[in-house]
Amino acid sequence: MGKRYWEDLTEGERFTCRPVAFDREGIVAFGKEYDPWPFHADEAAAPRSIFGGIIASALQTLSCCTRVVVEANRDVALLSGLGIDEVRTPRPVRPGDVLTVEARWTDLRRSRSSPDRGIAGVRCRVVNQRGETVMEYGYRYLVACRPEG
Repeated sequence: MGKRYWEDLTEGERFTCRPVAFDREGIVAFGKEYDPWPFHADEAAAPRSIFGGIIASALQTLSCCTRVVVEANRDVALLSGLGIDEVRTPRPVRPGDVLTVEARWTDLRRSRSSPDRGIAGVRCRVVNQRGETVMEYGYRYLVACRPEG
């Protein structure tokens, strides 16, 4: 399959991302390095938190899910990210969870200032292996339009 441009995207079109697995070691390592709250990084203190144990940082979850969204769109002529929309985390991600990103293209529009580019939104719902929503968020991307000629 060739390169997909902004004109090739369809409002509401869904795409598939590979699953993302979380393990205790990865969660704790990320927490210690980037988000050192005790419930992310301290296995002795985490059981006394409101979560009752180690949970993944929302930053780690978002980063891992971003990777699989990008991998799923390697054929799209993405120029740049423009932003991340509201991130909601209704449930924690725990060691052993396997997450699936359910994603779809939204809010497609051509750039007024640069007509060789389009804006494309992606809405994501992340569910664990039990089908429970653990995160919802969106991106806005700048996507190349099909070259003329």
